[in-house]
Amino acid sequence: MNDWIQIGKIVNTHGIKGELRIRSDFDQKEKVFLPGVPIYIGKEKRKEIIKTYRTHKTFDMICYQNITNINEVLDDKNQIVYIKRKDLKLNREEYLLKDLITCKVIEKNEQIGQII
Repeated sequence: MNDWIQIGKIVNTHGIKGELRIRSDFDQKEKVFLPGVPIYIGKEKRKEIIKTYRTHKTFDMICYQNITNINEVLDDKNQIVYIKRKDLKLNREEYLLKDLITCKVIEKNEQIGQII
């Protein structure tokens, strides 16, 4: 399994205080978009800590810790946002939908399909 999980893409800034607008279809948002959670930005996976989170229309809105100005986050537009798999605190019964892709579906000891 991959150590990095893509959770969204920064599509724009919002306001003058450095808030970022993220488009995300990640299925465990309530576990990652929390104050204090580390996220990683772009190909170089620069670490940032979430200071605030809220939703606005269809977007997830965050601010980083120690950022107070839009000019400090302009370069993050169009960057992919990641988390480390080890930082995702899933319970034993929880899983990521993307991890189920290619799993076999078995009923009564017979394979009846595969998840695509």
